[in-house]
Amino acid sequence: MGCGRHGFLILVGASAIGAGGGCGNEPPLPSLLADRPIDASSSVDATASFAEPATAPPMCNLGPEGGVCACVDQPLVVDAPTMYFALDTSGSMSDDNKWRSVQLVVGNLVTAIGPRAKFGAATFPNERSTAGDGCALGTEVFAPTEGDPLAGTEGPTAQSLLSVLGAIPARGGTPTAATLASLTPHLLALPGTTYLILATDGGPNCDAAVACDAGGCEPNIEADDGCSTNGPNCCAPANGGTYESCLDGQATINAVKALAAGGIPVYVVGAPGSEPYAELLDELAQAGGTARGGEPQYYAVSTATTTAFTAAISSIAAKITGSCTLQLNQVPPDPDLVNVFLNEQVLAASGADGWTLSGTTVTILGSSCTEILNGDVLDVRVVAGCPTQLK
Repeated sequence: MGCGRHGFLILVGASAIGAGGGCGNEPPLPSLLADRPIDASSSVDATASFAEPATAPPMCNLGPEGGVCACVDQPLVVDAPTMYFALDTSGSMSDDNKWRSVQLVVGNLVTAIGPRAKFGAATFPNERSTAGDGCALGTEVFAPTEGDPLAGTEGPTAQSLLSVLGAIPARGGTPTAATLASLTPHLLALPGTTYLILATDGGPNCDAAVACDAGGCEPNIEADDGCSTNGPNCCAPANGGTYESCLDGQATINAVKALAAGGIPVYVVGAPGSEPYAELLDELAQAGGTARGGEPQYYAVSTATTTAFTAAISSIAAKITGSCTLQLNQVPPDPDLVNVFLNEQVLAASGADGWTLSGTTVTILGSSCTEILNGDVLDVRVVAGCPTQLK
């Protein structure tokens, strides 16, 4: 197979698992979904242009018999949505490193999707509160920013987000309703389409104006410190408690409904520890217009591992950005010098599960399309410049 013509490279998402087939014989790249430390000192050149990638993509180095696959990045024609994360950083998120897992998975997702979306984030409670109030209103910590132009590489956007989240400890309460209500005007004013991903490991609280009986007190619900639903109301001030520990369910439902009514779907992720509040999380998913077909209706995460969080977040990301039809911004000069990669593995063009090219449109077929829509594949690359692998 000879390689020597100039072509085009179109990057859509990316998880670098190692290229297979085609031109070039590069060693596998490390998985972006592996547990790895957040490294804000990555060597990616923040000034590199989109047409001149900081790292040579697969099939763009030396090929067989000394041939060279010369590739140029070509962006897709997309209207990038905003994926906005509202992340629970309450004290219980430190259990089993849940908060760390969330940071890694969000960072990996931003890296994988790259230019196909914009990304923003808020955390609650507000760790920056000078009063040290565990119920301080949550706030935006990362303004919506376009994904890095070279998908699959931790560029400035992914690095900055990881750095910001990594500096926030998990402590305090869960002022979910007040935080969402405060963010709503800002989110509704964002251009284009916005989706909110709410990740929490417990019930919303921190509303001192909401009195509750024993059945609505979170320590009672969780049978914590000797409390139980059949015992005294551990949230009542008369019993030494505080109404800030009452379940703030209805206000949170109302806040989610307001977002959905404004055209912002709300996806709900329940981290380990949220199981006693499954009914409420189901109601939040319904209010947000994103209820799943079966039970639970929210996206439940059963363990604190990055693998478990990745499965939930990837499923959501696929609903927002997953597509089997890729629109190129120009026709490749030679249709016989085009290849498609899924998760860095070359996809043969022929067969019911392959792909087709018609002008500027690449269509992924069959089970390959299903993998994209299910979130099993976030990384789709279309590379022009090397002979098409047919089978």
